[in-house]
Amino acid sequence: MTVPLVLLAIPSIYSGWAYIDHVLFGNFFGQSIVIAQQHAGLATMTEEWHGPWPFVLHGMTTLPFWLAVAGVAAAWLLYIKRSDLPAKISERAGALYQLLVNNYYIDRFNDWFFAGGFRRLGTLFSNVGDRSIIDGFFVNGSARLVGATSAVLRQIQSGFIYQYAFAMVLGIVVFLFWWLTLRVV
Repeated sequence: MTVPLVLLAIPSIYSGWAYIDHVLFGNFFGQSIVIAQQHAGLATMTEEWHGPWPFVLHGMTTLPFWLAVAGVAAAWLLYIKRSDLPAKISERAGALYQLLVNNYYIDRFNDWFFAGGFRRLGTLFSNVGDRSIIDGFFVNGSARLVGATSAVLRQIQSGFIYQYAFAMVLGIVVFLFWWLTLRVV
């Protein structure tokens, strides 16, 4: 993945250097980019623009740039030139070194408090919601209800046709009684 990214970065850098004046401060976009009156700061910055090289040189005079250079130099010194120094520094720093290596223990706190809390909440929802309510009541409960109903209906099933005919006649009588009482009321 590094080679394609490098191959894409080279023309990107060139096009940025070559066309920055023309695109940003030329008439490339015509009247599509307008600085509104309430944004007078942008107009001032446009007046102060002297080109990409002065912009880069100005960036090299700022503190963040020199801190980045110092970081690169310190890394080269500690890990390439004198690779024995990091072990000595970690021994002398002691608790401070452990605090910095463990990122002020923020990751451990986040793992315990946030991730652990959500794991415990998920376990609660899993145990109560999924196992007890969904699986226990709806799925297994409906299966138990069907089993109990079929056990009762199995006792009613005798195999005699005259009992089935009597049950049908009784059902028709109950239905007619119910229907007639609704019409009267």
